Amino acid sequence: MIGGIISRTRAIVLNQLRYGDSSLIVDLYTDSIGRQTVFIKGAFSKKSRIRSALFQPLHLLETDLHHRANRQMQRISNANVCYPFQTIHYNPVKGCIALFLAEILYKTLKEEESNSEMFDFLFHSIQMLDLNENGTANFHLAFLVHFSRYLGFYLKYENLLPQLSEISFDSLDNLSLNHNQRNNLTEYLLGYYSMYVDNFGKLKSFAILQNVFQD
Repeated sequence: MIGGIISRTRAIVLNQLRYGDSSLIVDLYTDSIGRQTVFIKGAFSKKSRIRSALFQPLHLLETDLHHRANRQMQRISNANVCYPFQTIHYNPVKGCIALFLAEILYKTLKEEESNSEMFDFLFHSIQMLDLNENGTANFHLAFLVHFSRYLGFYLKYENLLPQLSEISFDSLDNLSLNHNQRNNLTEYLLGYYSMYVDNFGKLKSFAILQNVFQD
């Protein structure tokens, strides 16, 4: 018996860490109970009902999560992809952006409580990354701006492109930026995040983005 209160909830995969020969420790951001760390025994076993492939960064899942308030790592008895990616796994640019966003979320989402408005924004944003065909290279810029609103420090742009704070995910191709401008804007935004988010630090995935977006 796994035990605990069972919550059927949507979840976003933030990070995974292999534990031992066949198990996984996964950080999830859930719709019903916020951020949770989950232990999945035997995820790499051929006989496992819950396979390791489900827990790639930013995967959108529906899970049966068994939650105990005094337990450091929770358990799940079922997990399924509730939105299968159409392009992220096959598009190297989108794949790198997905890793970048997953690292941002891993560093910023810390509360173990429900925030449905934030969850819906994140769920929709990830879907838009998958579906967008134009302006992909600018996606992370718009995401950082809009996400800051949900974190409580909505960014002001006296010295940046004023349209960046107003742009939607389906009009990203209206931003005409070269490689250097995009990198400078990203560094500027990450600087703001580091000011407001405790222990934000440097992002390993940013160096990957810089290489991918070379002119």
